[in-house]
Amino acid sequence: MAVVPDLSVLLPARNAADTITRAVSSTLAAMPRDAELVVGNDSSCDSTVGEAIRGASRGGVVDPRLRIEEITPGEGGVSRVLTQLMERTDSRLVGRMDADDVSLKGRFKRAMRAIERGDDMVFTQMIELRGARPVPRVPYEITPEDMGWHLLLTNPVCHPTMLATREIIDSVGGYRAVPAEDYDLWLRVGAVGGRIRRLAAWGLLYRIHPGQVTGNASWRADSWRNPEQARAFADLSVALTGRELPRLVSLLSLPRDRAERKLDRFVQVYTQGVASRPASSRRVLERRLNARAAWVRSHLQGEQS
Repeated sequence: MAVVPDLSVLLPARNAADTITRAVSSTLAAMPRDAELVVGNDSSCDSTVGEAIRGASRGGVVDPRLRIEEITPGEGGVSRVLTQLMERTDSRLVGRMDADDVSLKGRFKRAMRAIERGDDMVFTQMIELRGARPVPRVPYEITPEDMGWHLLLTNPVCHPTMLATREIIDSVGGYRAVPAEDYDLWLRVGAVGGRIRRLAAWGLLYRIHPGQVTGNASWRADSWRNPEQARAFADLSVALTGRELPRLVSLLSLPRDRAERKLDRFVQVYTQGVASRPASSRRVLERRLNARAAWVRSHLQGEQS
């Protein structure tokens, strides 16, 4: 009977032959021994599988921690791949990686320490890779006590830096077939009181390129209008403030007068909610609230009344 590893790192891949070699080699180098890297090959037409194996090979020997899973085709995009990989693994901890990024050493060790101290879901900060130019994100930690408030403004974490307990993911129903399957999951975990932390340390080189789904205007519009994500957002807002609030980006589809009223209410409720946070946290949250509200106002429909 095969021994179940403590950690499974899930890596969806589709036609990723150009980048997956380094993604695999860097992730295996960063992983503990009691772990597996599970590549979900989603009907690739190129040499993705061969390049993944090459990334795991040293001196002609393939690292036994690599596992390749052929994904059943269908609807749902990356959420379909992740759901199948969750079903085909049984580890206590679940990590994430993308086929075009690079893991940095120490990322899993730091995240696992936070999990052992009681967190349910942990992320690291990232360094954006814009062509050959690295752009480090500010190494600022977000604690579980503040994470929910950040999630009401935007998604402050990077999916391929995640490490979480399988228990917390399963407890909210896992990944769903929605446009922003990652943000949707964080919202639901936050709404049930899950402890989500972003470490200040950099753990990933995150490649920025024109073909990314999250840079697509149609994808963003679908995400902003999705009723399941709106419900998850509302549930988190009720858990934090006692009030049901709309996603700020959803206001962009409303007539300006109505959107302004809803935005003013959001700002009022949010400001009251964070008033009890420590001064350092409150200042950061209020600054980000003001910046987000200003962005929404600048993009509202129609003329100022």
